[in-house]
Amino acid sequence: MTTLIPVKSPPTGPPHSPAVVPDDRPLHRNADFVRLWGSQVASAIGAGVSKLATPLLVLALTGSPADAGLIAAAQTLPFLIIGLLAGVIIDRNDRRRILIGCDVARLISVGSVPIAWWFGALTIPQLYVVALVQGASQAFANLAQVSALPRVVTRAQITAAQAFNQASNGVATVLGPALGATIIGLGATTPAGAAYGYSFDAMTYAFSMIALVSVATRLQAPRATTGPDGSTGLGRLRADIAEGLRYLWNDPDLQGMMAMNFVHRMLLGSLVLGAIVLAQSTLKASTQEIGWVLTAGGGGSLVAAFVATRLRARFAIWPLMIVVVFANAAGFAILAGAPHIFVAMAGMAVATFCESLTGIVQVAFRLAAIPDALQGRVNSAYRWVAYTGMTVGAAGGGFMLDHLGPRSALAIAAGAMGGLGVAVLGLRVRRTRTHPPAIATG
Repeated sequence: MTTLIPVKSPPTGPPHSPAVVPDDRPLHRNADFVRLWGSQVASAIGAGVSKLATPLLVLALTGSPADAGLIAAAQTLPFLIIGLLAGVIIDRNDRRRILIGCDVARLISVGSVPIAWWFGALTIPQLYVVALVQGASQAFANLAQVSALPRVVTRAQITAAQAFNQASNGVATVLGPALGATIIGLGATTPAGAAYGYSFDAMTYAFSMIALVSVATRLQAPRATTGPDGSTGLGRLRADIAEGLRYLWNDPDLQGMMAMNFVHRMLLGSLVLGAIVLAQSTLKASTQEIGWVLTAGGGGSLVAAFVATRLRARFAIWPLMIVVVFANAAGFAILAGAPHIFVAMAGMAVATFCESLTGIVQVAFRLAAIPDALQGRVNSAYRWVAYTGMTVGAAGGGFMLDHLGPRSALAIAAGAMGGLGVAVLGLRVRRTRTHPPAIATG
């Protein structure tokens, strides 16, 4: 299938500072990329452990999927409040320092959970606070890491570098839940085991900080002291945000992807919790078997990382995204109807493969299109919409799981995902017929 895209004028500014030339050696020999990647691997493994520990801890303390869904939503809510401001801060300031500061905040917040458990003072309100701190830190860290990537690799390496990042996340999500299940199993009770998992997660942020401190490359180009219209202070802040929003608004491909991604991420918001509740309450799985389900999801993510570069080189972006959405619907349907744990693992692998592939392809597309000076702001606006979907999906998914049960909730998500694919396909066909572009690719 051939997709036509309009000719775009070149960016108004250089993607990289003239004073810093990204290392064009193979990624595994690029020391700063490896260090940046290593920090991500460390924190991702810890996050994989707490990804299993958090819902199990909340379910053990409250017995309510709705509460588990709300705490999951609390992890994405901060981005809705500070997302656009975060983009400005990341574009103005040292991204490495921002990344290190985020690790410090997460180490303290996550580390507070085992301390509170040890003294018998662990409460649900504390878990909400921890989730909010994690979410705020993640909002800055994700944007800073993605925005810094074009500073340490060449533009031609961006898709491969993002796939490499996703591969590390895939390895982490394979190891994390399996390791988490083992760690949680060491506790006499689920809350005790979850506290051990939080302790491990906290330690990984310390390793991440060590890796970031050793990055030598400046992770942002020199910045002007005034906004694009010469403004300063609050006026500059408004001008900076407006400049990022204008760039996003004037790019039809980014606009369309952002709208599709909103619905897609909203439906994905219930995936992990839905799989855990299905395995625990319906399939009567043990903690170790629940870990297998999330590990299978990590395997899907890992496969996506290995095939993303080849798929993107062979197919245009929109046909690829549409096929992925339909495949994601199939993954949800398999999970919803799973008669035993191994079928649930297969459904989780398919759904997570599609989720990860979407992330890799869309991030790489944005990084190659957006000038360095606008990376934080444009990506923050794009992700603000995505995180809105994730927050609504996580909270709504928890309530659906509570009132409808896991099979019905996951089946509804599967149907809605298929409807999204049909809608996007129809819109793209209509656009191609009514807006014939100048260049064909794919």
